[in-house]
Amino acid sequence: MNRLSLKIFLLIILGCGPLFSSGTIGTSGADFLEIGTGSRPLAMGEAFTAEINDLNSLYYNPAGLGTLRYPVLSLFHQELILDSRYENISAAMKIYNGWGAVSNSLFWVPSFDKIDIDGNKTGEVNFFNGCFTAGYGYDFNEFYVGGSVKYIYQKIDTLFLSSAAFDIGILKGMYLYSPFDTPIRNFYVGISLLNIGTQAEDDSLPRMIRLGTSYKITRWLGLNLDLTENFISPSDLYDFTYGFDESFRLNAGFELNYLEIFFFRGGYRFNDAGSISAGFGFNYSIGEVAMIIDTSCSDNGVFGPVYSFNLTFKLIPKIITVRDKLNAEKEYKEGIKYFVADDIDTALEKFRKAKDYNPYHKNIDKKIDDLEEIKRLRKENKNMEEDIEKNPYKGEFLY
Repeated sequence: MNRLSLKIFLLIILGCGPLFSSGTIGTSGADFLEIGTGSRPLAMGEAFTAEINDLNSLYYNPAGLGTLRYPVLSLFHQELILDSRYENISAAMKIYNGWGAVSNSLFWVPSFDKIDIDGNKTGEVNFFNGCFTAGYGYDFNEFYVGGSVKYIYQKIDTLFLSSAAFDIGILKGMYLYSPFDTPIRNFYVGISLLNIGTQAEDDSLPRMIRLGTSYKITRWLGLNLDLTENFISPSDLYDFTYGFDESFRLNAGFELNYLEIFFFRGGYRFNDAGSISAGFGFNYSIGEVAMIIDTSCSDNGVFGPVYSFNLTFKLIPKIITVRDKLNAEKEYKEGIKYFVADDIDTALEKFRKAKDYNPYHKNIDKKIDDLEEIKRLRKENKNMEEDIEKNPYKGEFLY
């Protein structure tokens, strides 16, 4: 690459550097992997390691894929500095008892002229970085495990680089006291290891460890907190003092919602190039097509704000209204009460009504299957007792 083109290229890389975490600039390859994906996470300050029911978990903690409720298709666009852009397309569907997802991300800039030392145009320079990801998350009854594999490809004029990596994560849901009405599982803790893999040319990938929590203090307010540390070399994991001030980050975010239709989000990133972020979103439907529209605006220091737009399609045959969700939740709670009272038939009836209102209600299929199994076992036990009463000597020869 000639001298002028090299200067332009360096300007792009150095200019986009503040968009990545300050701890890895100049120390790792494929820094674009640290660009946040998804308008919802970006608006919440990227405090997303323990968030649920969102396809963007594939980037922050693949275990979160196990919490999905229905197939989705997501399109994401972000305008960065110096005409650079970041695009992502992702999709998820149910596979066996878990959820699988695929994604392709692309960080690129429009092609620019290649100028020789005499000022003559000799062609164009193409520059882009991409990452194809395939992940899977499984639900072990409120304990989730997930992983993903990545193929990373980079092109700089005539130079092409490729590398591979994987992510792993776990997520646990539980109940934490709140004086308000909350979901049955309103507190989640998650941990993930990201970008563990081969080198990009002579540099290590931006490996990191994330630890996060999410707490739904009410049905309309959620609070998230993430701790993130980069470990370019394995020794960084146990030598926490080396590079700690540079790469350690604290991310905090919140989300307010009105009937799960309108959302307002905000976040703050400590020890990062930027600080404040905000955004909004809303559920919308056109005919039988249901979608979620999310936006975000993030501060990036001297380079000003960065904007993003996210469109997620719900690949479901039935539009679930707010009234449907409220009715489903009411029937579900009544089903729990009847189950506790050992009225299995009525509890099963209530759970089935909840599913009629909202087929994607969390764990509704498992609850119905469990109750049907209990009914079957009780019936078998009753038949056995009746058989023994008719033939009292039969039980003596069971052994």
